[in-house]
Amino acid sequence: MTATAAANLFSCLRRFAEEAPGRPALMHRGKTLAYGEFSNLVERRAAELRRRGIGKGDRIVIFVPMGIDLYEILLAVFAIGAVAVFLDAWADPKRLDYAAQLAEAKAYIAVPKAYLLLLRSRALRRIPVRLLPGFGRRRACDGFVPAECSPDDPALITFTTGSTGVPKAALRSCGFLWAQHEALSASLDVREGDVDLATLPIFALNNIACGVTTLIPDFNPAHPADIDPARIAAEARSAGVTTTAGSPAFYRRLAESAHEGNPIPTLRALHVGGAAVFPEFAAELSAAFSGTRVIAVYGSTEVEPIAAIPCEELASADVALGIPAGTVSRFLDLAIIRLDAKLEHEMTDEAWRAAQSGQGEAGEICVAGDHVLATYYKNPEAVRANKIRVGGRIYHRTGDAGRMVDGRLYLLGRASRVFRTASGVWCYPALVEHELAGLSASTAGTVVRSAGGRAVLVLESAEPRAAENEAARLDSARVPHDVVRVVPRIPRDPRHASKIDYGALTAEL
Repeated sequence: MTATAAANLFSCLRRFAEEAPGRPALMHRGKTLAYGEFSNLVERRAAELRRRGIGKGDRIVIFVPMGIDLYEILLAVFAIGAVAVFLDAWADPKRLDYAAQLAEAKAYIAVPKAYLLLLRSRALRRIPVRLLPGFGRRRACDGFVPAECSPDDPALITFTTGSTGVPKAALRSCGFLWAQHEALSASLDVREGDVDLATLPIFALNNIACGVTTLIPDFNPAHPADIDPARIAAEARSAGVTTTAGSPAFYRRLAESAHEGNPIPTLRALHVGGAAVFPEFAAELSAAFSGTRVIAVYGSTEVEPIAAIPCEELASADVALGIPAGTVSRFLDLAIIRLDAKLEHEMTDEAWRAAQSGQGEAGEICVAGDHVLATYYKNPEAVRANKIRVGGRIYHRTGDAGRMVDGRLYLLGRASRVFRTASGVWCYPALVEHELAGLSASTAGTVVRSAGGRAVLVLESAEPRAAENEAARLDSARVPHDVVRVVPRIPRDPRHASKIDYGALTAEL
């Protein structure tokens, strides 16, 4: 199905409500919402939004935790053609104020606690309509007619983590959401009858579009590593979970629990992404979830998914070329651009071809396709810096370095963090981080370039002396460095708590 006026997530919900009204749609904290009731409640909420004077194109800031209320609200916003400005649970007052200023929203839907933020944000106080998460559920609605939406109409604004600079507002259109649904469905292998354990909002939206059941685990998305894995495994067993997708931090804990006697026997497929998945962790997941198809997925806020590889294959892979990311999504056109290439916002086909690396050579990964974010909201500078128009196609600069060999993608780390040492050796962060992941005295490590041009090896450890002793025994050819620094904690991205925040780390050093 191509992106048409009917190809939006609300139309999917309504279709499944008619075809299978009793099928469970959402499960959370002991509550189950079937597709028929789900659609009815969404229509009630959508009608209430209209009664409040909110309509097509209006922006609504939503600060509601992942749960049944959140999805009723999001689908109601889509149903009236409004634009959801969605914030992660970990968003702080500064980010919330930034989002409110940028969006110039007409409504603010938030949990009671979040209303305290009005005291600290002038932009939030300017929003005219304010609602609690339970609005409109009890008010009957007859004959609701959804807004007509074209593929180009805006539907959702989310924000990048900001780990590489100021958070950018990712603007998703109705057509983009549909294309992303098609790409995710193909990559995640979601089937009718599945019960999916969803740890991030986008996966639950995809499930609704597929008509499958979503179990939202009882955890704090802001701290995926701090879960109670035994409780979540018990929830999953009770619900008969067959698929799941989320971050390495989340599944590391579930893997530990599985080894301790808390398996999820019905689990057919597990997809892990949001940060680098090294072969050792891939082997750990494959062993913990024996009988489950475990897949490492590479993607970003702007493009999800980009590539995928079975963890069984990744576990035994040679990382000499880079961290294997596997096969590129069939919905994408991928190019590897030389790290020294002069790039412009608009390029001719000839100039674009000339900027590309040769087979097997390292460069920046750029992708184009229907599920590639084409623009940022009210941020022309970010568009010029991250998007390249080549003919009729728009390529997104992922900011990641990699290479293609025999049709397979290999990752080398952030392109901006790749550098040549004083001795002339190329230093690729992902390869160094893989080598450091095997150390026993440290829990993580990376390499950064100092202002003076030296390669600084940074190790996260509670045992500085032991970590330094291990670092002294490292092969300098595989782990190039001039100096070693041991820190109690390397900062991570707030969304997945798995990806190194290089900007914050450099600032701390």
